[in-house]
Formats: sequence, structure tokens, C-alpha cells
Amino acid sequence: MNNISNQNNKIFWLAPIVVLVIGILPLPIGYYTLSRLVVSVSALYFAYNFYKKNDNKNIWIFGFIAILYNPIIPVYLYEKFIWIIVNIITIFVFYKNKNI
Repeated sequence: MNNISNQNNKIFWLAPIVVLVIGILPLPIGYYTLSRLVVSVSALYFAYNFYKKNDNKNIWIFGFIAILYNPIIPVYLYEKFIWIIVNIITIFVFYKNKNI
């Protein structure tokens, strides 16, 4: 059972990193909608796990990421360069917390 849990955890930190790295390329808008979905769902997964551990700081961090990347009410930063910087920071946050 623990092996399955570790595989799920790996998916939830690796998938957003992969889609954010690919998102640096110029791609159709549909890809960015998909990447928003992947990142926001993964961020909610992390926020929930930090909630179970009573880690308030990381709940707020991943809650913010979930809101920033949500595909339902998207946040527009209007500049690709700004999104690249935000994506790099988000990649770092997911990688840093991969062992929750």
C-alpha cells in the first residue's frame, strides 16, 4: 500500500513540473488550459496533505498556487515572460516539497 501512495505522490509533483517546463514553449491556448488543470489539481493535493499534517504555511502556498493556476476563473498576467518566471518559481516549490 505504501508503494502505491509513493507512486501517487510522485505523479502529483512530477506532472506539474513537466507541464510547466513544456509550457515555456509557444503552444496553443488549449495546452495552457490543460496545464492549469494539472497544476491546480496537484496543488490541491499538496494543500490537502499539508492540511492533514497541520502545516499552515504550505497550505497557504499551495492554496495560492491552486487559485493562480485554476482553469475555471483564470488569472491573466498578459506577458509570457512573467508566466515563465511564475512557472519557474512554481516548479521549484513543487520540487522542494516532493517528499510530503
